[in-house]
Amino acid sequence: MGNIERPMRMGGPARCGFGGGIGPGMLFGVALITLGALLFIDNLQIFPIEIAGAFWPLVLTSCGAVCYARSRSVAVRVWAATAVFAGILLILSAVHVIHVTMGTLWPLALIATGIVMLIYRLRWREFTNRFSVGSSAESRSSSGRLQEYAFFSSVKRRIETPNFEGGEVSSVFGGIELDLRWSGISTPDRQAVLEANSVFGAVEMRIPETWRVSLQGQAVFGAYEDKTVPPRPEPGIILPTLIIRGGSAFGAVTIRN
Repeated sequence: MGNIERPMRMGGPARCGFGGGIGPGMLFGVALITLGALLFIDNLQIFPIEIAGAFWPLVLTSCGAVCYARSRSVAVRVWAATAVFAGILLILSAVHVIHVTMGTLWPLALIATGIVMLIYRLRWREFTNRFSVGSSAESRSSSGRLQEYAFFSSVKRRIETPNFEGGEVSSVFGGIELDLRWSGISTPDRQAVLEANSVFGAVEMRIPETWRVSLQGQAVFGAYEDKTVPPRPEPGIILPTLIIRGGSAFGAVTIRN
């Protein structure tokens, strides 16, 4: 039999809209539009101040606000609020209301650290053991729940437990490496929820090849990536699922297997 020609079906017209959530592409587009508008107005010399000079503090303020809204970590929220406050002061300095420089603002980092210590009611030794400040820490753990914080430091953890339940990890100007390849998820629903946040830092996780990943995090001028190879189970087999939530601003959260 000869070839039968079938009529070609044309797809409907492409639709443009603003449905869906706010993603990194939309935020980057808004940032470009804002920057272009500020530079254009600045070139016209309509105002006696340098409007473009206030743009990068505005970015700092916006990113801090997004991190504060999206994160459930108390420590990240404190640092995000500090970034918002610093950005506002820099904007006021750009419009010549006050005189502030980055050298003036660095004590805010000490204030933010002190606030976190007061919130958690920790002594300095307990704070450094738990949050890893200004040092590097590498160890193994058999705990089912994680609670790791790295401020201006690095943390490496190898988790070896058959009952991993999730937890919370936050990196602020630091790095966290988690090795979960020797762990298992044995909750009734075969799921574990991990809150992972990064502000000017990095969080990298390695998980078993038999785990699924449900990535629910957002990135603002950063990355929130699932680089795992999805498993292919036999029919009827329910694989463990790691649900990862949180946010990243000027940093990265990466999952591999």
